[in-house]
Amino acid sequence: MAKLTIADDEEALARFAAERLTTLIGQSIGGSGSATVCLTGGTTPRRLYALLGDATHPWRHRIDWRRLHLFWGDERHVPPEHPDSNFGMARAALLDHVPVPPSQIHRMRGEIADANEAAHDYEEELRAGFAVAGRSAPTFDIMLLGLGEDAHIASIFPMSDLLRIERDDRVAAILAPHSSAWRITLTPAALLDARTVLMVVAGDRKAPAVRAAIEGPLDISRWPAQILRQAGDRVEWTLDRAAAAGLRTGEGASDRA
Repeated sequence: MAKLTIADDEEALARFAAERLTTLIGQSIGGSGSATVCLTGGTTPRRLYALLGDATHPWRHRIDWRRLHLFWGDERHVPPEHPDSNFGMARAALLDHVPVPPSQIHRMRGEIADANEAAHDYEEELRAGFAVAGRSAPTFDIMLLGLGEDAHIASIFPMSDLLRIERDDRVAAILAPHSSAWRITLTPAALLDARTVLMVVAGDRKAPAVRAAIEGPLDISRWPAQILRQAGDRVEWTLDRAAAAGLRTGEGASDRA
């Protein structure tokens, strides 16, 4: 079953996630010479990225950034300079502050006019990026994910066709139901192939989705994050106390940050 760690507050959560991500990156580099990491968007990861890129904290100096290959789990259909861009957020919080070679930053090109073409473009980018990293298959070492209040992960929303139709492709273009705007997202197959899925979730507004994802009756169409149950103990849920408030197992969790 999935692993669970509960931090006292959002700051403690971000610090724990920084430590855990740094450790996982080090293990991947030690094992294969590189680390393939898939980043996510959102408010909580922004603080994590800021900690990783801050030279006054230890994590920046412990990561061999030259051996890191960075990818994205989803992106809005906007150019990288747009305030809604997940890549733009990561660039401002992290990438501008660390020496990752530009050729090893594999972003989704949300500026491509046709979202389906952008998804196809990222399929090609995945193949090329993993080849440069010396990998024969696009399997991420670390998949970093947040959670929406509706339990969506990446841009896989409730009732999405991505949850109902088995498909071999790794990237898809979808219409976000709440905004009718296009997004580019990794598919469930790509998420579930990751060696470690690190969920980072904060806030009491996420508590119902957390409980449904981890403990609720199985209804994947309603609660997309339930697909992560298929990955068993490769999934690590890291929560602040507010996000974990609805869990029956929360009080008995053995790991505390």
